[in-house]
Amino acid sequence: MIVKNIGEKIYIFDQLTSTMDKAKEMVANGIDDGTVIMAKKQTNGRGSNNREWISDGNDALFSIVLDLSTSKISLIPIITAYSILLTLEAHMNKKINIKWPNDVLVDEKKISGVLIENFIQGGVSKTILGVGININSSHSGSQNFIYPSTSLMEILNKKIDVLLIVDQFLNNFNLLYKNLFLDKINLEKISEKLYGTGKIIDFRTNYSTDENMSENNKYKILGLNSDGTLRVSNSKKEILSLSYSEISS
Repeated sequence: MIVKNIGEKIYIFDQLTSTMDKAKEMVANGIDDGTVIMAKKQTNGRGSNNREWISDGNDALFSIVLDLSTSKISLIPIITAYSILLTLEAHMNKKINIKWPNDVLVDEKKISGVLIENFIQGGVSKTILGVGININSSHSGSQNFIYPSTSLMEILNKKIDVLLIVDQFLNNFNLLYKNLFLDKINLEKISEKLYGTGKIIDFRTNYSTDENMSENNKYKILGLNSDGTLRVSNSKKEILSLSYSEISS
């Protein structure tokens, strides 16, 4: 299989309701795999579990059209998050972690999220990868969440070129994406960046470590499996694998 470079074609719009919706619309019109659809501002963006992704027009908001086999899709969220992590590490000396399966935290504050949507177009399975990275937005009013939001500007105390960050991300993602098809993804290295490794947590309360949480929901994070699922142990010390669908229901 010939793997195309991601981002050979990039469409940039001043405003969209959602880059994900625009990507689906453009797929129906026959755009190439690897095409990137970017918006300076989204009026109805969404994150995982249909949560609203709020942006004031100063962030990196884009979707990528991918042609993937079912066996590869499960690793896309984690390699995307890792690509974001590598991009951010080039700009700061901070504690950066992947909150499995698709968020990136800087000093336990959320700076990015990843969304995957699969659908059938003309009898062919397509995957749309949505990425949001907080670049120059202000998040002073979002401190009531378990993981308050932050941005590159707030961390570095200066404005950052959004297109520069997108370009650096695409370079990192291209390398990992090609390695995915060569079965050369180093999951042990990525596991070192997992948030909460070794901790007892409760996924159903967004990684809560409350001592009063139910025994049925307590898990200790051990690492990643070869398919991108999370390897954990429960209160009975049984080793289990958790998929995204199991913790998001």
